[in-house]
Amino acid sequence: MIKLIATDMDGTLLDENGNLPNGFTDILDRVRAKNIKLVVASGRPYYTLQTNFGPIGRYLSFICENGALVVDNNKIIYESVIDNDIVTELIKSSKETDGNVTILCSAKCAYVEECSDEHLTEIKKYYTTLEIVADLNNITDDIVKVTFCNLENSSENLNTIFKPKFEDKLNVVGSGEIWIDISNKGVNKGLALKSLMETDNISKEETMVLGDYYNDIEMLQQGEYSFVMENSPEDMKQYGKYIAASNVEHGVLRAILEYAL
Repeated sequence: MIKLIATDMDGTLLDENGNLPNGFTDILDRVRAKNIKLVVASGRPYYTLQTNFGPIGRYLSFICENGALVVDNNKIIYESVIDNDIVTELIKSSKETDGNVTILCSAKCAYVEECSDEHLTEIKKYYTTLEIVADLNNITDDIVKVTFCNLENSSENLNTIFKPKFEDKLNVVGSGEIWIDISNKGVNKGLALKSLMETDNISKEETMVLGDYYNDIEMLQQGEYSFVMENSPEDMKQYGKYIAASNVEHGVLRAILEYAL
């Protein structure tokens, strides 16, 4: 019997327009009636997820910033802060990379320097509380994630620049076609989900996980019922026991109906 469902957001739960699928609230009511815990796991920050879900968010648990921040019972229960010297090093390396825009992510706000309108449009889709500053090096907030947005060469930069340079001491992952997310070593959605499972004494055999991208791999490994979306990159599909219908076809809701309800 499934006791916990964890789902990614972009490309998974959300439709092609970035909206919650029709019927989500009804599914949530039915899940709650069966005492199943529903966890939303995303690279998005907590304040954006609160905006995305509105009042029904109080019934959800959240793995935010790809696992660097975890919220359960409406309280932050885990936060992994990156050392200031490392943040400075990441900013410097990003500025040396053509087309890169750096976003510093704290629990309450994201920070970015002046950038193109095209970059800013993409950034504002995911960071609803955003402050444009003159110099990122002057930020004193605790930073839980550093994100690079590159509209042209994100994947190439991930594999040729940032992974070789930083993956020995940091978690460096592509979280979308134009995004690279960097957090402390060992921080990922999978470990965050495992901690929630252990807190509630929920086993792998009682866990259902849905995702679509490389930052979901560790999370998918935590659930016996692991679903990769049909719209995922082909090499992602090896990480799921099942293939769910695409996000456009509301695959998450269909999988929950069939396997959990």
